[in-house]
Amino acid sequence: MSRLRLLALVGVMIFGCATIALSETFEIPESVIMSPKQFEGYTPKKGDVTFNHMSHIDIPCQQCHHTVADTYTIESCMTAGCHDDIKVRTEISSVYRTFHTTHDKEKSCVGCHRELKRQGPSDAPLNCNSCHVQ
Repeated sequence: MSRLRLLALVGVMIFGCATIALSETFEIPESVIMSPKQFEGYTPKKGDVTFNHMSHIDIPCQQCHHTVADTYTIESCMTAGCHDDIKVRTEISSVYRTFHTTHDKEKSCVGCHRELKRQGPSDAPLNCNSCHVQ
């Protein structure tokens, strides 16, 4: 019985330390501008997207920032080595696929917005120009 209590105590301590460490260094920006203009030699057809974190506050960070569990850091979706393929739209590393696929209801903006609309009334935008403002 004492081994079980010791394991439980160690688990609580590890969880508590990780929570404190993350809470002290973690700041959510109100919004971020996502722009494919960062990719050399690419001229986007649509405008940048201003992503408002506050309107998505009820969604767990790791749902979109899927590397959090492995790295304990939150990076931009278009960080080098993540979703940085601007040319091929079908690859998992594709910038386009990350935001526009309808096959992923959790990690894709369009997929999630369509699922919300399917479930009932929602202000989740589906029109391209609602997100891509020129």
